[in-house]
Amino acid sequence: MKRLKVFLPGALAALLAVLVSILFMEETIVILSCLAVALVGLGLASARCIFTKRSRWRAFGSVIAPTILFVAIAGSHIPLRIAFRLHRSQFEQVASQIEAGNPPATPFRIGPFKIKMAGRRSGSGTPYLASNEETYEIDGFVKHPDGHGFNLWSCITLDDTWSYIAED
Repeated sequence: MKRLKVFLPGALAALLAVLVSILFMEETIVILSCLAVALVGLGLASARCIFTKRSRWRAFGSVIAPTILFVAIAGSHIPLRIAFRLHRSQFEQVASQIEAGNPPATPFRIGPFKIKMAGRRSGSGTPYLASNEETYEIDGFVKHPDGHGFNLWSCITLDDTWSYIAED
C-alpha cells in the first residue's frame, strides 16, 4: 500500500500526459488544466518526500521519474501516433474519396478522432481532415509529410505521408 501511495502521483501524471497527447482537445484551457493538475500532483509528491524525509529512491520514484515520463509521453506524441496507425487505413480511404472529388459528409469519426471538416487545400490540392471548423486555421490531419501548403504553427509528422498540423 505504501508503494502505491508513492507512485500514485506519477501514474496520474502519465495518465494525464496520454490524455493530452491523444485527445483532440478543442480548448486550450482544457490542456492547460491537465498540465496544472499534473504539476500539482508532482508538487504534492515533492512536498511529501521533503517533509517526511523519505529515502532518495522514494523521492526519485514519486517526483523525478513521473516528470520524465510525463515529458516523454507528451513530447513524443506516442499515443497520437499509435492511435493514428491503428486507424490509418480509414484515413487513407477518406483521403482517396477526397482526391476523387467525393468528400465525406461531416462530422464523422475515425477511431478516437472526430473529424469536423474534410476537403482539399486550394492551391496545393492536399487532402486534409480537420478537427475544427475554421477554414483558414485548420487543426487536423494532412496527407503530406511536412504540411506543405499550410500556414503551420505546429506539425507532427506521423509517417511518410501523413502529418498532424495546426495553423495559426
